[in-house]
Amino acid sequence: MTKLPTAGKQKQVELSPIHDFAAKLRQPGILERLKDYVRWQVEWRKARDEGKPMEELYSSMPDQAPLSINLDVTTACNYACDHCVDFDILNKNIRYDHDKLIDSLTHMQSKGLRSVIIIGGGEPTVYPKFGEVVRHLKSMGVKIGVVTNGSRLDRILEVADVLEPEDWVRLSLDSGTNDTFRAMHKPKQAKVTLEWICEQVPAIKEKNPNFTIGFSFIIVWNDCEANDFKIHENVDEILAAATLAKKNRFDYISYKPFLTRAERNNAEIVELTQDDQKVDPIMAKIRERVNEAKQLGGDGFRVIESTNLKVLENGSYKDYTDQPKNCHMQFFRQVLSPLGIFNCPVYRHVPQAEIGEKHGYATPEDLLESQRSTLKLIETFDASTECREVTCLYNHVNWYIEGLIDHPERLDQLEHSEDRRDYFL
Repeated sequence: MTKLPTAGKQKQVELSPIHDFAAKLRQPGILERLKDYVRWQVEWRKARDEGKPMEELYSSMPDQAPLSINLDVTTACNYACDHCVDFDILNKNIRYDHDKLIDSLTHMQSKGLRSVIIIGGGEPTVYPKFGEVVRHLKSMGVKIGVVTNGSRLDRILEVADVLEPEDWVRLSLDSGTNDTFRAMHKPKQAKVTLEWICEQVPAIKEKNPNFTIGFSFIIVWNDCEANDFKIHENVDEILAAATLAKKNRFDYISYKPFLTRAERNNAEIVELTQDDQKVDPIMAKIRERVNEAKQLGGDGFRVIESTNLKVLENGSYKDYTDQPKNCHMQFFRQVLSPLGIFNCPVYRHVPQAEIGEKHGYATPEDLLESQRSTLKLIETFDASTECREVTCLYNHVNWYIEGLIDHPERLDQLEHSEDRRDYFL
């Protein structure tokens, strides 16, 4: 694990490997991309300070697509979850031209795309050509993650044969009983129950045991609200969910805190009352339940606490809102959606975070324009202001890159991290 630097306002907090993005960017085959970006930023800032025109600033830009993207293949969803952070963009009947989507992925892969997380927007498995997208990405050697509500696991079974050990599927279930599941997710078909979903996992594991299947549990405590709805509390089902996951051959269960949207700029944030008399008992109860669940770990089953949950519990989550002015990760990780290309999963569909339109990577000319738009947005999108309420998992790596830009002489001393073939950002 890597620890965050203690300089400045930030406390020392251990990062789990999945969230140690600085280490991921130092993997063999990736490190030179990081160095190219840092060197370009050094040149950009020098030229900008000298008053050179924008066209000259672009002349030395790295010819790269993002290393990793979140791919929203659709805005359609067959659930009506009150707590959905994408509630406002669902079922908008806005679509890709499918052939242009495939072209976009092809051009991005030719310029360095290494991983794709197929996620919301809506529910990805209801996209009619979901399987074609997965198989196309795998034919190009791209690592795949899928976040699904579990209602169409037949679609996952159909593509299981092409998935590899570094690929994964995560089911957003957030409950340990069917009553809570249906109250939270409101599936539109009566047959869709928590047990029905979980019971399909063993068949997928039988077809291909080599990729990872996870059970995602967003912890909702009393008084959580979103979209003007009071959200169903599930703290007392933390252990039941872990029991169900292990029984049905999930590889892990992960716990993370509830997020809502900020009124100011629609960013995803952790929202807590500052009244310690209310917060402390909530956190103590969550800790007790998670500790109970952790007793089920072993025999190939893991119980994972997200970094967001850890920093929420220890009170350091506000330190992750102390952002540098420039968000460098938007160069390495973006969101491709039917609504456009956006600089961060926190800001999908937010106008000030838009890089380009939905087919902005479909041709070499489009790709070049999106590269330029990305570099311009790095300069104009002020993360220290826009993200001041966001408990950002990229906080550490953004400060890390900022330090390299301030001290480019350190680039020659950078060493490769362990090659985990994990390019998910």
